[in-house]
Amino acid sequence: MTDIDKPILQEPDIITPKRRLSTIWLLPLIALMIGLWLAWRAFMEGGVIITVQFPDAEGLESGKTQVVYNGLAVGKVKDLVLMPDLKGVNVHIEMSRQMMPYLTTTAEFWMVKPTVSMAGISGLDTLFSGNYIGFLPGKSTEKSKKVYVAEEEPPAIQDPDGLRITLRTSSLNSVTQGSPVYYRRLQVGEVIGYNLSADNQHVDIQVFVRPAYAHLVRMNTRFWNAGGVEVSGGLSSLKVRTQSVLSIIKGGIAFSTPDHEPEQPPSHNGALFTLYDDYDNARTGIPVEITFPTGVHLEEGSTKVMFMGFEIGRVESVDISDNLSQITARVYMDPRAEPALVEGTRFWVVEPQLSMEGVSGLDALLSGPYISMDVNLKDVEANKQRRTFVGLDKRPPVSPNAPGLHLTLEAPTLAGVSVGSPVLYRQIQIGSVQQYSLASDNSSIRINVFIRPEFAHLVNQDSRFWNLSGIHIKGDLSGLSINTGTLATLMNGGIGLATPSVKAPAVKNGHSFTLYNTEQAAMETGLMVRIRFDSGEGLKAGTPLKFRGMEVGEVKRVKLDHDIADPDHSTIIADTLIYNDNRWLAREGARFWLVKPELGLARTANLDTLIKGQYIQVDPADKVTPEKTAFIARNRPPAQGNGLTGLKVRLVSDRLGSIAKGNPVYYREIQVGEVSGYRLGNPADHVIIFLTIDDHYAPLITPDTRFWNASGIDVDVGLFSGAKIRTESLESLLAGGIAFATPAAATPVKPGMRFKLYDKADPKWLEWKPAIKLAKRRKQKGQDTSVHAQESESIDTPGT
Repeated sequence: MTDIDKPILQEPDIITPKRRLSTIWLLPLIALMIGLWLAWRAFMEGGVIITVQFPDAEGLESGKTQVVYNGLAVGKVKDLVLMPDLKGVNVHIEMSRQMMPYLTTTAEFWMVKPTVSMAGISGLDTLFSGNYIGFLPGKSTEKSKKVYVAEEEPPAIQDPDGLRITLRTSSLNSVTQGSPVYYRRLQVGEVIGYNLSADNQHVDIQVFVRPAYAHLVRMNTRFWNAGGVEVSGGLSSLKVRTQSVLSIIKGGIAFSTPDHEPEQPPSHNGALFTLYDDYDNARTGIPVEITFPTGVHLEEGSTKVMFMGFEIGRVESVDISDNLSQITARVYMDPRAEPALVEGTRFWVVEPQLSMEGVSGLDALLSGPYISMDVNLKDVEANKQRRTFVGLDKRPPVSPNAPGLHLTLEAPTLAGVSVGSPVLYRQIQIGSVQQYSLASDNSSIRINVFIRPEFAHLVNQDSRFWNLSGIHIKGDLSGLSINTGTLATLMNGGIGLATPSVKAPAVKNGHSFTLYNTEQAAMETGLMVRIRFDSGEGLKAGTPLKFRGMEVGEVKRVKLDHDIADPDHSTIIADTLIYNDNRWLAREGARFWLVKPELGLARTANLDTLIKGQYIQVDPADKVTPEKTAFIARNRPPAQGNGLTGLKVRLVSDRLGSIAKGNPVYYREIQVGEVSGYRLGNPADHVIIFLTIDDHYAPLITPDTRFWNASGIDVDVGLFSGAKIRTESLESLLAGGIAFATPAAATPVKPGMRFKLYDKADPKWLEWKPAIKLAKRRKQKGQDTSVHAQESESIDTPGT
């Protein structure tokens, strides 16, 4: 073995052990850190212990009763301990450390519990959560404090800002702590306390005004007692004043700053003001003098000044001039009325008056006389301020320059309308009568009316005015119509207004309208036509004009057209109004006649006219013709043939008998025509009777047709056959008639063909039953035959 092959021996490494900290020591370190953290947390979360002294412990519980600030719990009662002298309880409270800077000398504590009194209800939240202690933080800049005495009442104001002033008065009256302070009926503050003045002669009331309203109080501001209900005056003038329901119960104070006085600087904290007993004594109004003629009734301290239904002033004093010719009233006006105290403003005394013209001043019966006022907006814009005025003893007309509409109504008489009568639109007063006078020619009355500006758009050139005064009665045996306005219009008169078309042109001041007697007369417009009658029997103003049972017009006037040269040819003229929607009836060819009752054994008609009265009937022209306004009435209705037109034939008879115009013509006891006339033949040894057969039944007439007199009763008596009594119909029995029969169908006859009229029918004629096809019915004017014709075919045609 060589040296190379021998192993090489090396020195071994020496291992030196290292010293390390054992992990077991980390546990005490962590425990120490946790302990320090818990101690720091306990210190930070731990409260500050203070003591509050209460007269008793009612509602307080250890570990439960909380101290609350702005609804947030900031502390809790820890312990309750009687005071050494047994005169109260020391309540140990643990307060949040967050409140520590505010536990200073001005901090306050008090008990909050439910309270019910005349002033209101407070502390309702404690009904569920229990009593708690209220807390008002002190200023952080003051010294800290550990012991407090609880307040008996919560502090009135917790806001450090705002205005604090003192009001001095002779007595406290109804003011209490917490009483509201009002400005224009808005609560802006409250009473925070009161005490006797230093000389014990007055009461000083401390008032707090919220910061947002502090600028409203100036050095010349007037305060007055607004608590309770102030009642003054007598039966003629009773004054009741209060600010709100709260002020009635809890008292209250109101204030105002006179606008008419020079502006004063804002008030400062601690300023002293006088508290007046009431609004009138505060004298916050603008002094105005109004001179009235003697004879008016004014009362010092009670007569009001009214504008648009609102009281804006009150008479303070009344003086009579040395020569006893006038009365001067010193009035204090509401400062808000200052813009209206300008040249042109008018004042007058309103007293209840009863005269032949009506009753006025009804609102003054209980409230007593008052001074009314009006003002022109143009005068306000001119702003010529005044403080002395000349008053009137009654209401003057509205100024011609006043905004609104000044109109003139013309009427034959006043008929109950008087100065002050209302103008009504849908029973809403929109204006009034200002004055009236005779027209220059003394032929009518001119009535000046005023329409208020907000309603001026209701009047245009299509407007209609009518008299609402009194009671209008119209009627006959068929009914009675009584029209009247409201109770006020019955007593004081009134005027109605309607505007059928809102698109008519507008009117300007001075526009003249006709004043109608009734609403019906005002609203009825149309075409006036003149109808001449030979006799005026049954004609009068108001007689209706009818077409097919509908009233389409009315007679307005009836007069005699006297012909001096020939009195026998005098006629009666009926000026008739055809309403607008029916004026198409007044065309050339229209026929008019007076419908009267007809009573008789043979014919009875128009019985309704016995009750409703006679009327004029119109039958329009058969075709479109020019409009016409003058007509001559017929003495009797035109021959209508029951609406039938058709084949004209003639009958020849030895005598007329009971045949009359309008008698029916029968076929198989069905009327198919009528007698349209008759005359003597030439030579006069016979009578010719004219028949009109309806076109629909014209094929029934052939050259072989036989006609006989169907009037009366046909009696045939035999010894063995007995008696046979026959009549065509009840109508033919009473009024007469003609019947006919045809043996077979044949070529219809031509118009004008003559037939013999037999006295009675041959029995063989009654057995004829020809199958004659009737003609198609023609639709006549005003007749709907769409169904009627079909029914007639199915009923009248033989064989069906």
